[in-house]
Amino acid sequence: MNLKEINIGMGLGDLKLDSPRETVEALMGKPFEKEKYNLSELEEDATEAWHYDEQGISLSFDEENNWLLTSIAVSSDQYTLDGVALIGKSKKEALLFIEKKGWKDVEEDEEIANEEPGNSLLHINDASMSFWFVDDVLTEIQLGAIPA
Repeated sequence: MNLKEINIGMGLGDLKLDSPRETVEALMGKPFEKEKYNLSELEEDATEAWHYDEQGISLSFDEENNWLLTSIAVSSDQYTLDGVALIGKSKKEALLFIEKKGWKDVEEDEEIANEEPGNSLLHINDASMSFWFVDDVLTEIQLGAIPA
């Protein structure tokens, strides 16, 4: 199974966003850990997260999306975007990559930056992705489907 290349708005190699949990489990096997939580006070706002620690992947399935794969997070430099391994790169290097891609709709989460200097979260709305930085080093890329 190919899981190396991040496909913006689509998934990670053969792993496709909007896939049902059964399809994902058939591709990936059983996760190392599953957790269920609510992002709000609403009961129907549940999320189920599957963690594949050895692969450096976490997957989220949302109840409001009929339990389809909603987002993929990668935290290993084995995953590439346009052939570039971004995990482990500095924030400056990641920003240069974003600039070269021509993504203009980029927002930094000010609350995270204020809470812990050196840590930050960039939302790249053009690509439906988020970049997490710890001590100005990219540690995680989250990707979701691009809304139609």
